[in-house]
Amino acid sequence: MPKPQINILFALTVLFTVILSTAYAEDFLVSIIAISSDQRPFLPIDWNGFGTTGNQPKFTLLNLNSVQSIEERLGKGLPNDPKQARATVDQRIAQIGRSQLDAELRTAYLPLGTMMAYGLDRYPVIIFDKREVIYGMTDLSLAINRHRQWLKDKNGGGN
Repeated sequence: MPKPQINILFALTVLFTVILSTAYAEDFLVSIIAISSDQRPFLPIDWNGFGTTGNQPKFTLLNLNSVQSIEERLGKGLPNDPKQARATVDQRIAQIGRSQLDAELRTAYLPLGTMMAYGLDRYPVIIFDKREVIYGMTDLSLAINRHRQWLKDKNGGGN
C-alpha cells in the first residue's frame, strides 16, 4: 500500500476512535462520591450488574457521623472534674498518637468539607463525576441507573 493511503487509513482510524469515545464517554462514570450518615446508610452495590468491568468508577463513601464517633471515643466516660477530664483526654490522644488523630480528623471532616465545596445543603447525596448530584437516595444502583437515564434524556437518547 502506498504511503499516502496508509496515512489516510490511519487518520480515519483515529477519527473513528475519537468519535466512538466521545459518543460513549457519557456512559462511563469516572467518579462517584456518596455522602450520608449512620441514620441513612447506603445500600451495598453490585458493580457486576453495571457492565463496568475494567471501567469501574472511583467510588468514595463519606459518612457525616465520622467526627462524632471520634468525639465519642475521646470523651466517653470522662470524669466530672475538668482537670481530670482533660488529663484523660490527653492520655487517650497520646495512646492514639497525635499524627494518627490528626489524620483521622482530616478524614472525618472530609464529608462536611466536600458538601461545603459543592454547595450541597442536604443528604444523602450522590455526586457523579463532580458535576451532577442526586439527593435523597440511598440505593446506589437505582441512583446510577437514574443518572444514566438522565444523561440519555439530556443528550436526546430517549429510552
